[in-house]
Amino acid sequence: MITIQALTARGNNARGDAVLDYLLDTERLTAYYLGEAGMEEQTLRWRGKGAAALGLDGEPTREQMQQLARGFAPDDTALCRNAGVEAQRTVKRDRNGEVVLDANGKPVEQWRGGHRVGFDLTCSAPKSVSVLMALAEVEERGRIVAAHRRAVDATLAFVEGLVETRRGKGGRDVLPVEGLVVTACDHLANRNADPQLHTHCLAYGVALGADGQWATFDPIEMFEHQHAADAIYKAHLAQGLRELGYGLAQFVVCDLDGQDSGVRTWEVAGIEEATIRHFSSRDAEIRAAMAQGLSHHDAWRTTRKHKDEPSPAEMFAHWQGLLAQMDQVVDVAALKALGDTHAPPRSDDEILHRLHAHEAIVEDKDLLVAVSQARAGAGPEQLAADVARLKAAMCEIAPPPIAVADRGDHLARRHTRSRWSARWMVDWEQEVQQRADARRDELAQRVPVALVDAVIADYQAEKGFVLSGEQRAAVRHLCCESGGHAVLAGVAGAGKTTVADLYKRAFEANGQRLVGACVSTHAAQKLEAESGIASLSLAMLLKRIELGRVVLDDRCVVVLDEAGMVHTEQVRQLMRHVDAAGSRLLCSGDLRQLQPVGPGSGMALLAQRLGQAELTEVRRQKRVEDRDLAMLFYDRDASGRVILGADTDPKSRAQAQAKSQQIWQQLKAGNKIDAWDTRQQAMDALALDWFDSAYGIDNRLVLVHTHEDGQAIAQRLRSGLRDRGLIEGEEFKVKGRQGERALDLVLARGDRVRITENAPALGLTNGDLAEVVAIRANDGGHDLRLRVQARGEREAFSVAVRTQDFNHFNQGYADTIHKSQGQGQPAVFHYVNPQQTDNQAMLVAFTRMTHHYRLYGAEQDLEVARMKLGLDRMKQSAILQAKGRDDPRWDQGPDLPI
Repeated sequence: MITIQALTARGNNARGDAVLDYLLDTERLTAYYLGEAGMEEQTLRWRGKGAAALGLDGEPTREQMQQLARGFAPDDTALCRNAGVEAQRTVKRDRNGEVVLDANGKPVEQWRGGHRVGFDLTCSAPKSVSVLMALAEVEERGRIVAAHRRAVDATLAFVEGLVETRRGKGGRDVLPVEGLVVTACDHLANRNADPQLHTHCLAYGVALGADGQWATFDPIEMFEHQHAADAIYKAHLAQGLRELGYGLAQFVVCDLDGQDSGVRTWEVAGIEEATIRHFSSRDAEIRAAMAQGLSHHDAWRTTRKHKDEPSPAEMFAHWQGLLAQMDQVVDVAALKALGDTHAPPRSDDEILHRLHAHEAIVEDKDLLVAVSQARAGAGPEQLAADVARLKAAMCEIAPPPIAVADRGDHLARRHTRSRWSARWMVDWEQEVQQRADARRDELAQRVPVALVDAVIADYQAEKGFVLSGEQRAAVRHLCCESGGHAVLAGVAGAGKTTVADLYKRAFEANGQRLVGACVSTHAAQKLEAESGIASLSLAMLLKRIELGRVVLDDRCVVVLDEAGMVHTEQVRQLMRHVDAAGSRLLCSGDLRQLQPVGPGSGMALLAQRLGQAELTEVRRQKRVEDRDLAMLFYDRDASGRVILGADTDPKSRAQAQAKSQQIWQQLKAGNKIDAWDTRQQAMDALALDWFDSAYGIDNRLVLVHTHEDGQAIAQRLRSGLRDRGLIEGEEFKVKGRQGERALDLVLARGDRVRITENAPALGLTNGDLAEVVAIRANDGGHDLRLRVQARGEREAFSVAVRTQDFNHFNQGYADTIHKSQGQGQPAVFHYVNPQQTDNQAMLVAFTRMTHHYRLYGAEQDLEVARMKLGLDRMKQSAILQAKGRDDPRWDQGPDLPI
């Protein structure tokens, strides 16, 4: 496994760990522990071509490492512009300018700014390799460690070949890095003194460019290729172990239902699962803490010991003593006599389908990871051959487009590398657009203009207000001017419900009936309650059409709400049914908000072909300044009009940075940002503000990017609610579930849970919020009585749940941003995750509130997020970015079965 963490100017990661000090204090390994084979390299050593360019050789010294951490060469030469800039200690102030005090009444101080030390890239061997190292005698142990080190070196070479540095005004020229400066440091154990072979690679925040100049570097490729680097490490390690004579056992990773997930893992043949579990006490501690309601992140930190390792002699003696008492083969010759074992193989087509589960276009790194997961244990040459074979059968897609303003003399590699898409993915996209073209000019479904005008006049008289020009134009476009398919795009909070009410009245006045479809049942119920359109989840509608339980005809109008979240294949399936019946399809949504979970965007394909009606006036936020800030998340064309389509020219780096800065400044001016030194402090602050909020609990929305962050914040809120007597009684460790994620929850009376899957027999809908009114253990699970909140016209009700039969629920205190689209609450408390931050996610998070919004995070996380507020992460379609229509693998797509 490979992890990458950015380090602050003080050498700490976002958890607050002093990584630089930890590496400097590492005990050196000697031939006594690793034999001659393990002494070809030192425990602490220089790596990277940049180190060689600086003449660094031998064991790194404290002085050399501290100089490089400050941005200087060991001879005091500055290697970057901000070399030597120190972090400054400041006093934390709240939104009103008052000094923030800690639990002891002392001012909270924070470190800000300074030259970033660098990045900690850690390569950890599979547990069976660490156990093998523990049981082997000295010389063999050294050979195992040497194989790990060679795999680490191959990984560093891979990463070093990806990293780039910028030159020129605005960083337009992007140059390859000639070399990084890295200190590699080996460790044999984890913090519980279990065998855990791993190497920390501290890449200092400076690099030698291809032009011979030193500067800082752009780490984006390092982070984006993290999983690919892990594949490289494991492939080289597997090769090294085979060269030593060991076999590898391949295993199937099953999902929560016991089905083959398509992923394979490997361990050293002959190392028993029971042995691996025994030497995984660190993992067991973390999971036990998570069962108490902590997130993985908090559990990791809470259970963590100071890493004062016993001496290597003590550790090896202890490990071998334990192994002697286990039912584990410890004879190396006997282990080497075992050959490879293989799980059922995955075909190339199965790999491609899993690869395209979320994206229509993939890159080389994605192919490498997919092949590595399906063919775990394969060596680097085999992985390369498999990737090449898959690419030969795919369609080649142009590199990501780049703005003209960013086209310097040298382009970033990502703008020169081809991308790829499966043949069948391209066929799906072509079919969607061909269907759109085929029915573009149909007249049969159109409503007479006079009838639409009469409906609008009656509506205005009834409601006592006049429609805006764009609302009127949208209704006419959908009812009178479009053919068999139409698209309505609207900014977040633009009042698409009003337009839906109008076109519903118009179609019904024309003798047509409407059927609604949404991504989720929850959203469908909301659409039906707000518009009166009988609605189902899209999956349920498709299923019922196929079963003949819903029958479409030529007087039917299907409304696909939040269509920007629906992937290409689902839109294609719906269009087939709609077109076969001669019905009409209206897609309503916002392509600039959250993207589909699946591959591609059907709405984007339709809008690119047919155009769209647009609503650009924000109506949800109550304050003018909040509405203005919401609109900053959208791009505008030269005339100042909001851009709602996906088929636009790419923003330049300067434009994206300017947009990010503009949004950030407005958030900061509105006191909507709360920065802390650590993530724990930020979560604590969010919880305190949540309890201090003037709004009722049901009007407070906590938003997170990951389930792990949601669990961590939920634990803090639960603690406060128990202190206030709102949660009471005995606590139970309960297994919950969200999709393919198993959840360790702690529940008691008064807890809130969110239902995560439909259960019609229980009356439960995915997204329901419920309170635990009673809970007790039963034989192998738990009995719960839930009080489910009212929704729309449905009244609150109670239901009994047995967790052995139904455990699809999560904590009910924090929602992911993806779950929140379509919601709106007076107060929003948003915890940042820099890896998941982009313009679309931030737009949705901010526009969920009507009155109050605040963003919380560690300073360095917020700094990364700040630069990404203008970064789009839109779902892309292969046919809109094809590389060369003269490619023989491109054709006109399948014949339409109309």
